[in-house]
Amino acid sequence: MTRKILMHVGPETIDYEVLLAGVRGDVGFTSKEFTDVMRYSLSFLRKLTNAPSYQAFIIPGGGTSAMESISSLIKKGENILVVSNGVFGDRWEKIFSRYPVNLKTLRAKAGYYIKPEEVLDEVKKSKINVVTLTHVETSTGVREPIQSVIKEIRDYVDLVVVDGVSSIGAEEVRAEDWKADVYLTASQKAIGAPPGAGLLVVSNKALERLSSESISSFYLDLRNWLPVMKAFDEGKSAYFSTLPVHLIFMLAKAFELMDKEGIENRIGRHEKISSAIRAGIEGMGLDIVAKNPEAYSNTVTGVMLNKVNPSDVLTRMVSEGIELAPGVHPDLAGKYFRIGHMGWTNENDVISTISALERVLKVLGEPIRFGEGVKAVQETLSS
Repeated sequence: MTRKILMHVGPETIDYEVLLAGVRGDVGFTSKEFTDVMRYSLSFLRKLTNAPSYQAFIIPGGGTSAMESISSLIKKGENILVVSNGVFGDRWEKIFSRYPVNLKTLRAKAGYYIKPEEVLDEVKKSKINVVTLTHVETSTGVREPIQSVIKEIRDYVDLVVVDGVSSIGAEEVRAEDWKADVYLTASQKAIGAPPGAGLLVVSNKALERLSSESISSFYLDLRNWLPVMKAFDEGKSAYFSTLPVHLIFMLAKAFELMDKEGIENRIGRHEKISSAIRAGIEGMGLDIVAKNPEAYSNTVTGVMLNKVNPSDVLTRMVSEGIELAPGVHPDLAGKYFRIGHMGWTNENDVISTISALERVLKVLGEPIRFGEGVKAVQETLSS
């Protein structure tokens, strides 16, 4: 039997209960079974993001479709500030550069993050309608202090939109208390379901901006999806375009398992596991891409190498039964790889990963303190 531990940045290892929940051959999008799981999923998404009064959306696609759907809330000629800590922060820029809006980007060096006061300084210079933030930058593992940023800028901007693709389900998220207008994610990251759905919670203030004057395309226009979501919230079926029916059964099961674990417990588990990963990396003498400890995330760790080729490390790790993720930040090309530690990852996965990584690096000739990584993991997990 071939066994593999998936320590990638998404999709993650999927619990078999989640996978089996989608094994249904006779369920339609108007059926009571689907209506029930859709209603539950929308309700739990609000709970997960601490957004009880927000409208939840589950739409086909993924994190990028959720991001692009924000065009529904924007009019021609409005001013958008993108706060980017890496490749996926830059994705906001790539999305909005295709629309008739005025765009400005604050961009951090690889491994760093834009400070709250830097964002405040920028929004005070001229009128900004929309600010986009990335909670955890998947390309580097850097976490932005979302609550602090929003507190600084809330009185100066109309909408604050947060990409929580690599945070929701593993980091503290309080969309309503923090006064974020939109928090979005995807099904395949820390939630631990298969890819295929974009998930959002949207404030009533943001919903008021939905209009025929928006710059949105047809398919991702939230005006088309809003009556569908409202109907499911009421336990009724509705249609605009076909939802990923079987995926949503799996998503609902993932939410059920998350609820059973407890959201706070789940965040705590991610904190412990991520601390152990970092302890292992630093224990063997390697550097982490994220430069500031306060910006370490619970979900992704970038690992810098001094000598060997990261692609060789990834190839050999797969032969050891563990799949990691390549580095994608262009400024660090050929210098690092990433470890994903989210979803259903457990303590034994961490030990296996660091143990195999030490062996692989030793064989490839990377100078490390062999054995010290595993020791550091054990000490962290037992403390």
